Amino acid sequence: MRVLGAAGAAAGVTLQAIIEADMSYRPVGGAAHIGLRRSTIRSGREALAVAREAERVGGVKVVGIMGYEAQIAGLTDDNPFTAALNPIKRVIKQLSKPDVLRTRGGVVRHLRKNGFELRIVNGGGTGSVEFTSGDEEVTEVAAGSGFYCPRLFDYYAGLDLEPAAFFALQAVRIPAPGMVACSGGGYIASGETGPDRQPAPFLPEGSALIKMEGAGEVQTPVALGKGARLRIGDPVIFRHAKAGELTERFNELLIVENNKVIGAVPTYRGMNQCFL
Repeated sequence: MRVLGAAGAAAGVTLQAIIEADMSYRPVGGAAHIGLRRSTIRSGREALAVAREAERVGGVKVVGIMGYEAQIAGLTDDNPFTAALNPIKRVIKQLSKPDVLRTRGGVVRHLRKNGFELRIVNGGGTGSVEFTSGDEEVTEVAAGSGFYCPRLFDYYAGLDLEPAAFFALQAVRIPAPGMVACSGGGYIASGETGPDRQPAPFLPEGSALIKMEGAGEVQTPVALGKGARLRIGDPVIFRHAKAGELTERFNELLIVENNKVIGAVPTYRGMNQCFL
């Protein structure tokens, strides 16, 4: 808060800040930690101390809180790569829900009780839209990935989304019959590394990555589906695992309607913005 306050004061403005609250699930008296490690703020008292510090230093004002319940929104529970763990994941998600409501509600109510007007209470993600939107304290749900429907969301029970974003890699070599090597493609999603975090061939149908190599930053070999024939220069269409890979690595997204490109929109990268 001191850094933000100094920046605001130097510019002659009051910066608006949002406090990140910890929404992780901590059963067994806190001995276990299930969820993200983003914040040390878990109670209304701790959040109030940060908000009071903002008042003290000046140049910055707390206007909201955010908290991502990753153990609900980011935990696949119908994943073919972790089939034995899927029932356990569903139990964790259900047990975590009342804990998230208590934690977030406690922070929000304590700040409001002490005179802080919270214009924004942000929570959740695509994988928890139904749950998070039902929290009366929440004003907005962060569900941006849902508009693209990356392949990771194929692995959620009860989540019915239609894929809307793809990327193409050019076939640059034919190392063996029924196989092509594409240029680039190592767009690996965040989270615990595994086959569900890699991009996957979408077209030609039935195509798949090579297990011994996977998707690489230099090349991505693809075993083509039955009957598929590609030449050097032909595209292989992929689905990404999470939305960040496309928006962090490509300058623009092409808008396709009725098999025709009707426009393009820049990503932050395409606008020369680099946040990471």
